[in-house]
Amino acid sequence: LLLDRDVVVHDLFVEHGRQLVRLAVLLVGDRGLAEEAVQEAFVAVYRNWDGVRDKTSLAGYVRAAVVNQCRSAQRGLVRARRLRDRMGAFQGGMAPVESDAPTEEALRIAELVRRLPQRQREVVVCRYYLDLTEAQTAALLELEIGTVKRHAHRAIQRLHKDLEVNR
Repeated sequence: LLLDRDVVVHDLFVEHGRQLVRLAVLLVGDRGLAEEAVQEAFVAVYRNWDGVRDKTSLAGYVRAAVVNQCRSAQRGLVRARRLRDRMGAFQGGMAPVESDAPTEEALRIAELVRRLPQRQREVVVCRYYLDLTEAQTAALLELEIGTVKRHAHRAIQRLHKDLEVNR
């Protein structure tokens, strides 16, 4: 089966682009970085078209590429924040997660999720935003299932504690 790369990548973007940007916003906390991560993921699919063995699972391939791009962006953010700290000009804060009609509670939870350690945040987003199973989350994040369970458990404990403290 010969697929036209331009058509398939375009259709994939139309179908999944918005959801992937939301995923990336939850992971990096910045809409601009999120959009760049998604764009880079689609560019990678396009460039590596011949290297993608299973064209039927392109959505999962792009999702994994977005997660990896977000990890890279997070590392860049950490370096930039350290540099700003050293220069005495730390401005802090991340843009709130954008959604169609965020409630105050949803914004508060999104902020708490953004404060989780990176792995916990990734697991929470995969499990509860993308509604992936533990096995799917483990495969996407390249973790063992037990590690996914541990990060999810710790994240939920921390979120419950933070929600109680902030009430």
